[in-house]
Amino acid sequence: MTTEASTEYRVPRTLDMVRDWLASGRRQATAALALYVAISVGYFGLHVLPHLGSENVGLPNWTDPTVNMWSLAWWPYALLHGLNPLVTNALFVPDRINLAATSPTLCPLAGILGAPITVAFGPIVSYNLLMLAGPVLAAFFAFLLCRYITRNFAASLFGGYLFGFSTYILGHMQGHLQLVLIFPIPAAVHLVLRRIDERISERRFIALMALLLAALFLTASELALTFVALGGIALAVAFALAPTERQHIIRTVKPILAAGAAAAIVTSPVIYYELHGIVRFGPNIGDIDGSDALGFLVPTNLTRLGRTHFEALSQASNTSGSDAEAVTYVGLPLALIVARYTITRWRLTSTRILLAMLAVVVVLLLGSRLHIAGYPTIPLPWKLLDRWLLRDVIPLRLAVYMFLIVAVIAAMWLAQPRAGRWALGKWAVAAASIAFLVPNIGGGLWRSQLSNPALFTTHDYRNVLTRGETALILPFGQLGNSMLWQAETGMWFRLAGGYLSPVYPTDYETDPLFPALFRDAHPDPQTLRSFLARRHVGAVIVDPKMPQRWPEALAALGLKRMSLGGVWFYRV
Repeated sequence: MTTEASTEYRVPRTLDMVRDWLASGRRQATAALALYVAISVGYFGLHVLPHLGSENVGLPNWTDPTVNMWSLAWWPYALLHGLNPLVTNALFVPDRINLAATSPTLCPLAGILGAPITVAFGPIVSYNLLMLAGPVLAAFFAFLLCRYITRNFAASLFGGYLFGFSTYILGHMQGHLQLVLIFPIPAAVHLVLRRIDERISERRFIALMALLLAALFLTASELALTFVALGGIALAVAFALAPTERQHIIRTVKPILAAGAAAAIVTSPVIYYELHGIVRFGPNIGDIDGSDALGFLVPTNLTRLGRTHFEALSQASNTSGSDAEAVTYVGLPLALIVARYTITRWRLTSTRILLAMLAVVVVLLLGSRLHIAGYPTIPLPWKLLDRWLLRDVIPLRLAVYMFLIVAVIAAMWLAQPRAGRWALGKWAVAAASIAFLVPNIGGGLWRSQLSNPALFTTHDYRNVLTRGETALILPFGQLGNSMLWQAETGMWFRLAGGYLSPVYPTDYETDPLFPALFRDAHPDPQTLRSFLARRHVGAVIVDPKMPQRWPEALAALGLKRMSLGGVWFYRV
């Protein structure tokens, strides 16, 4: 009896101690941050952390992660050597490439913040740590936003998780670093709410908001553009639906504009280069990359639930054709939470504002035409926006705003006071909504072994390549790993090639050799000779794992092959 009584006494006492410790806002934030770190490592880092320099968080055999790594290496190299980081002659020799206009994966903020790690440990380590930090920061700042709204620690933990580990994040964790570092979005919304409530001074608000807007623009200008547009719509909706708050909203507009102007000044060099060389990716991107109507409820390959059971329907509703962009799935339990909250709290002004913004985002997410199970039907408003305002924006990436709104609604729903079986039922639905979004860890979608030969991971390349020499690495462009190998050497040599976007420089696209660079055909030796001469190529390096037909063509030119550090090396 004594043992049982002492046990019964210890359990409530332990819970009381935990509650007392979590009574502090800072301790709550610390606990939330630690939890999100553990989840991110558990989902994406367990297999990668022991091999930070040889494996990467991302989809195997995909080019975008290596372009991110190249950008992480380029920024500290350019800044330390006094170069303009927005223009490079390290790629596509002899051209000078406007990186701000041609590379959506440039991500200056990551390059600057990750510079100490990149210089000390290399771009692969820097990339992996930043990727693992992305969901953590997104979840943490969404947690702070939800806690400010609900004043409920547990409900805010739930809301933070839904945003930071949403399907949007799962998709872009395959290799879009710039689309994973989205923490400025919930942080900026939190800041605006605090200003409307006059919980922060105008001067401090302008300074912090300018930093957040600049950070978002220097991470992904596409998201910065849509954030500003949707933020303006949100203020207009709030002004229309909340008459008692209109004076507060009006007083907030001026400091927001001031912060936007300050952010524009800070980022003006990047804005200048982006506007003086915009690359268009095709007129039908809105049609191709809008969400299918079933995509919100049909699990995809990104989630454990969609691994096998919904494969056929998932493929039919995946309009992008890529797991990385199949990012609109919210799951049935979470959809029911939103529906339940809408029904029970419709009279609240905050509910109507959130639902109005959710409707706007969902309609835009559907793209320029409504697709149902892969079949196009009626035209939608995006068709006009795609033509006039948002031509270079991919509609599917607006899912980041959908998940933020849904996370806030879910946290508010869970924070509503309930007792007994009702409370247990709410937590059961919350747990089910998380279960429906658990990632497909066993699918191999977030772990990749990099092809990184010893020639470039040691200093052996200095024995065969002079500093600043031009090299042609084959396979070419996105078919190979040339940019990663260049980044590993600290930009020791220049490339007659590379990959920044589907659009190549004009003099490369019109080169007679260009078609042979992208198909396994017999390259004409004389065409190859002319290509090497025009670009002053001093060495050709071939990946033995993917030689294609290049050894025969190079042998026909009389070039001798040497096996060095895991590659075939040809001195021109």
